[in-house]
Amino acid sequence: MRFKFTDYHVHTRPWSVDVAKDGPTFEDYIKVAEKHQINICFLDHYELHYVENDKTNPFHNGRVNDYLEEIDIYKETYDFILSGLEIEYYEDKEIHLIEFMDDYRREFDFIGGSIHEWIIGYPITTKKGVTKLLEKIPMKKIIDDYFGIMIKMINSQIFRNVCHIDTVFRYINNNEFVPKEDCDVSDNRILDLGRLCIKNKIKVELNLSGLRFPINRTFPSMDVMKKLRKEGIEFFVGSDSHSLDYFKEKIPKVIEAYKLLT
Repeated sequence: MRFKFTDYHVHTRPWSVDVAKDGPTFEDYIKVAEKHQINICFLDHYELHYVENDKTNPFHNGRVNDYLEEIDIYKETYDFILSGLEIEYYEDKEIHLIEFMDDYRREFDFIGGSIHEWIIGYPITTKKGVTKLLEKIPMKKIIDDYFGIMIKMINSQIFRNVCHIDTVFRYINNNEFVPKEDCDVSDNRILDLGRLCIKNKIKVELNLSGLRFPINRTFPSMDVMKKLRKEGIEFFVGSDSHSLDYFKEKIPKVIEAYKLLT
């Protein structure tokens, strides 16, 4: 790669369904990244359930090949971009995920595993999703289930990189949906996930997206990051950008994060 630092997590239009219709394209990010001298990895959402069942999903019907071909065209000109996917983990689709990784792992420069929902239609990364889920399941169970599924994803060893390991706290925190007394929201749970990643030789993302929400911290927090760093974990840094303004704003933070890590 041409530049010293890399933002491993940016989302594009039209490939990530949660990017606005007037949101940033590959070319939009490339222009800004070149100006600010930072490498970028396009890490668009690949959610197998929706890829298989929703005809409007951008990756439906094998269009992952179109995605790769489009990025490859830009890679012919620019040497500071990486092709990637943020792949949703589903416990009941592990075989399908393994098959996909067998087919495409070498085709991509970088792939990260993540969890946004384990009950279809109830994403814990949207306020609406958390609100609906809290009507269905007690908060303690939501948190416990999230950490349980994260453990299963890490132990599956399907992914060599894991994104935002404690994103369940994007909305469940003292600034929004305040945790109940019976909820374990301690750093120890996050540290244990990190240690499991160390054991499985998995890199963990220092994700900056929490800085745009009331929780106002990275995932994991800087305190957790520093403790895990001392224990030997490997981190990569991602802004988790869904807009060009946010990407521009977070470039200095990405660089600052790498300096803290090293």
